[in-house]
Amino acid sequence: MEKVDARLPDMMFATFLIEPGARTKAYRRWLRPIADVRSFNGESIYASIVSYHLGQLTIARSRSIAAHYVRTNEIAEEGKLKDFTLVRLLLRGELTARFGDAIVQLKEGDIYVSDLAHSSEVWAQDCAHVNILVPTGSLPDTGVPLHGRVLHNDWLVCRMFKEHLVNFIDALVYADADVVNTMIEVAMVLLHECLHKAPYQPLTLEMAENIRERIVSYIDDHLGDGNLDPNALMRAFRVSRTTLYRLFHDLGGVQRVIRNKRLESAVRDLCNQPKEAISEILLRHGFTTRRQFQRAFRARYGLAAREVRAGYLRIKQP
Repeated sequence: MEKVDARLPDMMFATFLIEPGARTKAYRRWLRPIADVRSFNGESIYASIVSYHLGQLTIARSRSIAAHYVRTNEIAEEGKLKDFTLVRLLLRGELTARFGDAIVQLKEGDIYVSDLAHSSEVWAQDCAHVNILVPTGSLPDTGVPLHGRVLHNDWLVCRMFKEHLVNFIDALVYADADVVNTMIEVAMVLLHECLHKAPYQPLTLEMAENIRERIVSYIDDHLGDGNLDPNALMRAFRVSRTTLYRLFHDLGGVQRVIRNKRLESAVRDLCNQPKEAISEILLRHGFTTRRQFQRAFRARYGLAAREVRAGYLRIKQP
């Protein structure tokens, strides 16, 4: 690494300084070289980034609310960062990420590695990070993929690296050039040690699909439970909220899956049991109030439950 002088931040970005309606667009434009950013449920994204360019290494502190980050093959191939690797310490929050066929789940204190020559996806919930961007060529060949490596806080050398990164960015503004260069050298030594010694334990897409099938089966068996919701699934399967989002994002989220399955079951009973009160049917399928049921039913089918039942019975009459 080349020697550098201590300095103030090279770049500062914060969406709270931008008009609310333009925040997500501004954040997406700024982060375009790294990933395409998509908000959860169309909400405006709050994010902030402070970065320091230190020779070949860049270190940054970042924060954002829930968001989905997609680094496509096109971004990876056409961007200027394909010769770099991004190492990220998760200071706060939770996230799930996909690197090729590997799925990883992160908790506070964990570090994950992204080779920016490849595609990836990250589903993050109100997260704060310390990030370092380093030339990929400066990292060791350990015989296992660099992309998607997770350096867990449970391992001593990784915990030492985590503590160093936190102290590094906290002290950076006040440190002189010699101290800064020493901190860079120590960071690289610790990173090399972590990559050599940390186990490689990815979760494959096949394993993730198996988890999703088990969750769907559990939902089918517990539709009548009024307490069935994402929190109950997180407890039952020991997964994070972001993992649930990642597993069901193509279906609109796990809450929508639960609601739609309840509605489909309710429709079958409405049509096949015409003498049963609607209030009994909705309670049996996990809806706690008639208003909640009717709003969800109309939003899905465009008609009230009694109208669907009446229409079905007219068709069935000889």
